[in-house]
Amino acid sequence: MPRTADEPLEGGWTRVGRGKQYAPKHLHGLDPPMKGLTLERLQADFATKSKVWRQSTCRREIVAILDKQQPNTGWQLQEAVCLATNSFSRDNFQARQRSMMQWVAFFDITQHLKARQESPVAIFAQEPNYTALDTQFLQTLDVRVLDAGHNIDYMDGLGEARQHVQASSFVFEAFMDLGVEAVRELLGGDPVLYIGSSVERWRETPQRSGVASTGTRSAKEIAADSDRDGDGAERGVVRSVAEFVGSRRSYRMPRFEEDPNIFDGLLIYWKEDG
Repeated sequence: MPRTADEPLEGGWTRVGRGKQYAPKHLHGLDPPMKGLTLERLQADFATKSKVWRQSTCRREIVAILDKQQPNTGWQLQEAVCLATNSFSRDNFQARQRSMMQWVAFFDITQHLKARQESPVAIFAQEPNYTALDTQFLQTLDVRVLDAGHNIDYMDGLGEARQHVQASSFVFEAFMDLGVEAVRELLGGDPVLYIGSSVERWRETPQRSGVASTGTRSAKEIAADSDRDGDGAERGVVRSVAEFVGSRRSYRMPRFEEDPNIFDGLLIYWKEDG
């Protein structure tokens, strides 16, 4: 997907390229954990970005959308799963900034939804690049860190997160490039609420299998084409994406004025009553 250069902004912000770039550079020593970074500094960064997020028009619009579209029986969430934020504590400053803001958005949305129901919501995070400090930081927020194993790029599935993606789940993934098996597991879980980019990417550009671009056609048309084109697992995923999209309403993530590239391209999908 397109990549844009990092660009410094006023007020200490940096505009960063959109999308996940999952070259595990830390394995080669190119993006090691940041020296001298402490848990206290990480918590302070979280608090600062949380304040920026809560004051943003993007946050106000998302909360209004979710409150308006809440099912008559409530969201009835049991799990909230955040996938692939990248690390909050490695040496790349721009990547750290983007990752923390995406985490802040997920965590705040989860807390908002959690406050609107009586039953508890378990929060999970999974990221192959997490450091020990990342894990320590998340544990202070009562977040369970899942084991991604050796699944660096999510081409072979969702790893341990798979068992927590289900009909009672809120799933957040920002610009992952999901492979066939990972998409299958995500859609098969049938989460009631999903914010991410992978479904739209597979819907619009299933070029992996040679299936014609879906554009803005209906789910029925997409599924029909997938029967004629493509092959094997990819064809099945395209049909699953069509069914997923056809059973939900969606809304493009509101513009985050403080740095539009951080969330640009994400969509919100939710199940309708009935």
